[in-house]
Amino acid sequence: MATEFSNGKQTVKLYRSVNRGKEMYQLAFYQAGRRVQKNFSDKAEAKRVAKQILGELTNDAVAVEAMATPELESLIAAKKVLVGGYALHVAVEEHAQAVTKLGKATLREAVEFFLRHHRTDVPRLPLIEISEQFARSREQMGLSPHYVFLCRKFTRQMAEAFPGSCLSDLKTSDLDKWIGGLKLGATTKNDMRRVVGTCGNWAEKQGHLLKGYSPFPGMVRYKETKSDVSIFTPENIASLLKKADASVRPYLALGAFAGLRTAELQRLDWSEIDLDRGYITVAASKAKTRQRRLVPISDNLKLWLTPLRQASGPVCLHTCPQHAARTLCEGFTWAKNGLRHSFISYRLAILHDTARVALEAGNSPEVIFGHYRELVTPEAAKEWFEIKP
Repeated sequence: MATEFSNGKQTVKLYRSVNRGKEMYQLAFYQAGRRVQKNFSDKAEAKRVAKQILGELTNDAVAVEAMATPELESLIAAKKVLVGGYALHVAVEEHAQAVTKLGKATLREAVEFFLRHHRTDVPRLPLIEISEQFARSREQMGLSPHYVFLCRKFTRQMAEAFPGSCLSDLKTSDLDKWIGGLKLGATTKNDMRRVVGTCGNWAEKQGHLLKGYSPFPGMVRYKETKSDVSIFTPENIASLLKKADASVRPYLALGAFAGLRTAELQRLDWSEIDLDRGYITVAASKAKTRQRRLVPISDNLKLWLTPLRQASGPVCLHTCPQHAARTLCEGFTWAKNGLRHSFISYRLAILHDTARVALEAGNSPEVIFGHYRELVTPEAAKEWFEIKP
């Protein structure tokens, strides 16, 4: 039989039991719709707490009765958003404790941080593994070996800059500090930014990075200054071709006398070079502009290629042919994109036809006219296309 303590509306019951020869007392009551039990070994203490609890319940009841309409509406709205079976007062208590522990950070920020770093459905792969998977995905897409090389290089550098980290650990400010601190030009820094950003987009689609939390889109863009077109002299290209072996010579000759881009050369097959009919087919799938074009083979280019010709197979044997060619420079420096710039400059000086040169080079007449006009003399151009084995 229980002893009851009541205020007319709320009741606290006191139960007596015996456990292993010892008397035990239990209080039972309802609070916020939940049954609560408290155990005691002393009857007097149990009665004291029972009266205290009843007083608190009475105060709570009075407070509820005194609640204004807006407070009641707020209470009802709060209960609607709660997960089923989750008591409102428990939710409020946990929220209050969390806010106290977080200090200046908001609870929402803490949850977002936790989700970024502890999502069980987002694998935490090391950056070096992400780098290799990303580079392989670019290879499978059939992108140029040079671009794949840059993807692997830049993402590996990122992994080395943040050892032991995963993509979800990276912050935009840290990435900016890393690239900004490198002793590189603005163009190279922007290239790095684009590559790691593309890696981030790929990672989101693969489920390696929580969508919407990528640190890459907000990275700093570096201001690039427009530089003059750098070209080689006839003496320069003659020296390079003379020193080059069979693995590099096709790259040099086709770049200098046909103006193909490095990426186009790396995709070019010998079957696409028709020495008998005198033209090179750059397929749409291999051209930067995604438009097929025919490039005429000059007389001196034919002489350079004939001893090296094959029925089929890749023309360019180096992943980064410009690196191999750079080692051949003696008395002059390697000019970035210098072979293509040289071809367009000398070809324009020979033909005096911007539209035709643009068609052969796969570029716009506006770019040809604005960047390459009157860079070299007709005499130098004639000398350029008379360089022979």
